[in-house]
Amino acid sequence: MIDITRDAAESLFRHPAAAGSNAAKLEEFRLRQTIRMRKTKQDERQERVEKRGHADASKALFSPAARQQSHG
Repeated sequence: MIDITRDAAESLFRHPAAAGSNAAKLEEFRLRQTIRMRKTKQDERQERVEKRGHADASKALFSPAARQQSHG
């Protein structure tokens, strides 16, 4: 279902097909560029999630609430 929605959204903003000898090359380049950008965004999101996960873990270990529970 997500792919159907994504395809519909992409079709709204897709560049019109170019005419000429380099049209196929241009369309292929745009497709590769779109895929590359999508992959880059996923990688950046994953890095942010990993950083956030490590920061939360260290805060949980040294938070005042954790100290009270261990000493209480």
